[in-house]
Amino acid sequence: MPPSFTVLCGRVRTPTCGSKPSAARVQTLTAAVTSRGRRLTSPGGVNKIGPKPRSRAPNTRGAATHGRDIPLPSLPVFAQGRRAEEPGNAALRQDFRRAADQYYARSEWNIARIIKSDEGPADGTNTYAKAAELFRRMIDEGVLARDDKPAVYAYDIAYEGPGGETRVRSGFIATARLEDFSKGGVKPHETTLAGPKADRLNLTRATGASFGLIFMLYPDKELASDRLLEEAKRGREPDMETKDDFGALHRVWVITDEDVISRLQEILGPVDLFIADGHHRYETAVNYSNEMTAQGRGGSGLGAVDKGMMAFVNMFSKGLTVFATHRLIHSLPAEKADPARLIGALEKDFEIRVIPLAGGGEDDMLDLMAEAYKERRTAFGLTLQGVEQECYVVTLARREAVDEFFGDAHCAAYKSLDVAVLHGLVLEKTLGIGAEALTRQTNVVYARDAHSAIKRVRTGEMQMCFLMNPTRPEQVAEVAGAGERMPQKSTDFYPKMLTGLTINKFDV
Repeated sequence: MPPSFTVLCGRVRTPTCGSKPSAARVQTLTAAVTSRGRRLTSPGGVNKIGPKPRSRAPNTRGAATHGRDIPLPSLPVFAQGRRAEEPGNAALRQDFRRAADQYYARSEWNIARIIKSDEGPADGTNTYAKAAELFRRMIDEGVLARDDKPAVYAYDIAYEGPGGETRVRSGFIATARLEDFSKGGVKPHETTLAGPKADRLNLTRATGASFGLIFMLYPDKELASDRLLEEAKRGREPDMETKDDFGALHRVWVITDEDVISRLQEILGPVDLFIADGHHRYETAVNYSNEMTAQGRGGSGLGAVDKGMMAFVNMFSKGLTVFATHRLIHSLPAEKADPARLIGALEKDFEIRVIPLAGGGEDDMLDLMAEAYKERRTAFGLTLQGVEQECYVVTLARREAVDEFFGDAHCAAYKSLDVAVLHGLVLEKTLGIGAEALTRQTNVVYARDAHSAIKRVRTGEMQMCFLMNPTRPEQVAEVAGAGERMPQKSTDFYPKMLTGLTINKFDV
């Protein structure tokens, strides 16, 4: 079945089967974001923008062409109005659980009080009801307000890259039509868990709003969208900027130029979208939309529940960073963790390079891994408890071993992933750590920092550490495009986006 996802496009694409496209409906594109020193409000009027619909030729840029109506999405978003300049109002989603109390202390309006309301002072009140009441107060007291013009929101994050250099990841915030993954227009790469989705659905039911951005990648090799956004920002101060706790600078520009918006719609119209981060949020949004629509409460226009708030980033942008996630192994029987046994087993399919630890061996190991990454070879570092004089770089030498292990169970793109090779040939085949143990983290924990991970082995806390190279963004697209999900903890897109910059309020 052809996908029917609609995203930022006022044109109709020609179906690949050759049937005639139906006329597109042009809808309102509105949103809100903070502005320096002024309170933003919306009169609730309807502003129609974008070109008249016309047919498009089939896409020839590598992504599937979808025959479907492409209306302009509507974005009923609230922003942190007159208090927006206070950095204490926003929060990093991945930091909620660790630092919820700190966020609570920063502001009575901090978004963590809604997202993680159960972390606050307990008074016996239903946590979701408390979140909904606070959200209503924020609107009533003018903390949040609607913008008054159709817009998209350029969103840049300046941060320190893996090598210490300054990078800027550029994208923009808007909404897109939600749909089930089976339709094919939106590609997931992770498997979700029931618990987080139930929590998010309960919060959405109580508040009638979604608060977190769904991080979407789209393919634009020509970087046309990047140049368009840069031109729209040139010579302008950001409408909002703030630093997060990790030193990343977040900046937002309100873009109301209809030509810019129309051009973005044209660029994104023919391509599929790939979820980089926010799989639980996306599936929750789809579930909520289906639930409300079945009740006859789907809303319409600005407040329709069938659109999700998303941040769009070009997967070919130079500012896009994916960090590696390293695997630390613990609680294995002594015979399985025996260094000599492990090295002997690995030598059947891998080349083992011994790196003396004296004179900076750990850095040498990481340098060799970086070389393998540039050459697109599957390799990982290995540090073993009880081996004090050396570490190892383990490089795949027998590619057919991957096919022998996986057979036809996975596509070629999946089998090319470093993490798939590690999980299959090493963790499962050699160490006996299967998929269920990985999901439960029975024998595995994860870490971002390589040197800290190595230290945990040296101190005896962990039995061994496998250091990984990062997954490439195009690998995410290849695996997801083939309809597969990647192994757990395959990607760590950095930096994380702030929650609380924009909020999608439904009309229900």
